[in-house]
Amino acid sequence: MNKLFQQKSVTVDITELISYPSNSLGFHLGQYLFRKEFEPQTTFKKEDVYNLLITKNTSVEEQFGMYFYLFGNGNKSFATFYQMMVGLLDYPFHIKHFYQRYKDGRNALRFYDLDHYKMLHLPIEKIKDTFLIQ
Repeated sequence: MNKLFQQKSVTVDITELISYPSNSLGFHLGQYLFRKEFEPQTTFKKEDVYNLLITKNTSVEEQFGMYFYLFGNGNKSFATFYQMMVGLLDYPFHIKHFYQRYKDGRNALRFYDLDHYKMLHLPIEKIKDTFLIQ
């Protein structure tokens, strides 16, 4: 059952990520992983990149909203459905927020299935502007 929810991850060195330009996805990912893990060698998942690109804060509601955004962007995986259902059951009063995040994902260009490892050198704002990520 656990394999259904596992995402592809990449092992990286945080010092390598921090060495990217300060406006790049790699640099921001390095900072995020450092705050989250405090380990010199770690793995990052697509979910970590989505947190940087989609969420505005790290609240639980915003985390669930991220999955509605991804669903709107075309991600129809079992894990996405599962997270959406848990979010609806745990936070039914946030349904308007979830629906807005779904609409935001529909308005963005498809990016959820890209190889984000190859995008680490790109400026994070350029990625958001290019894919219309709100």
